[in-house]
Amino acid sequence: MTSAEESSVQRDRWLFVGSGLVLISAVMVGLAREQHWGQPMVGFRLVSQDATGLRSGQEVRISGMPVGRVGRLQLQPNADVSVEVQVAQRYAALIGPKSVARQGQEGFVGDHYLEISPDPQPTAESTKLRGRQLRYEQSIALRPLLQQLQASLQNTAKLTGNDLPHTLREARRSLGEVNNLADTLRRESAVTGPDLRQTLRQLSRTGSNAEQTSTQARELLQASQPALLRTLEDVQRLTRTSQRLLQGLMGLTGMDEDASRPQQQR
Repeated sequence: MTSAEESSVQRDRWLFVGSGLVLISAVMVGLAREQHWGQPMVGFRLVSQDATGLRSGQEVRISGMPVGRVGRLQLQPNADVSVEVQVAQRYAALIGPKSVARQGQEGFVGDHYLEISPDPQPTAESTKLRGRQLRYEQSIALRPLLQQLQASLQNTAKLTGNDLPHTLREARRSLGEVNNLADTLRRESAVTGPDLRQTLRQLSRTGSNAEQTSTQARELLQASQPALLRTLEDVQRLTRTSQRLLQGLMGLTGMDEDASRPQQQR
């Protein structure tokens, strides 16, 4: 092997080693950034009755943004689980007394993460937050719900398989009866239709005649009302005149005195 070939082989080796070192360095930098290596952290803790879905190294988020990692999980003598939470110091002021930790998930099959609701505090108070216990809301267990849903679907399928054919037969029978009823009504309508139309025309003519008669009677009453009133007034005047004349005749004949004497004797 010549010296030129040896130098080329050595150069290739150094290039391979160098590229490998660069790749490893990039991976380490990305991992350090992902794990927040070298960043000052603030520790919190929470207590859960069930650590299902929680694991060490799990991502911690505030408002959907990564701010830290879940630390060590430790089982307590009372069967509760103590969970350490590490949050970057620059985000620690976003956690306050009203903050609540709960589990989240990317979609239905994505990774789980720990979500902390924000409660911003003054920057000066962030140093007092170290070691504070966070309120934790237990996530809803989806497996029992899915099992119940699956059982409900199976029962529904069984009921549908048993009852649906019977229901369809009853519906088909009902539709047949409705069709027969419609045919009967159609035949009856064809038979009684002419008589019914004639009766309606007669009723219409009768109503028109009655309305015309009522109108004529109203007009006649309106026309005769003044004459009738004058006649009644004349009759009243004639009655008063006759009464005065009768009283005058009785006074002239003395019938009033003769009629009063027997009453006085009695």
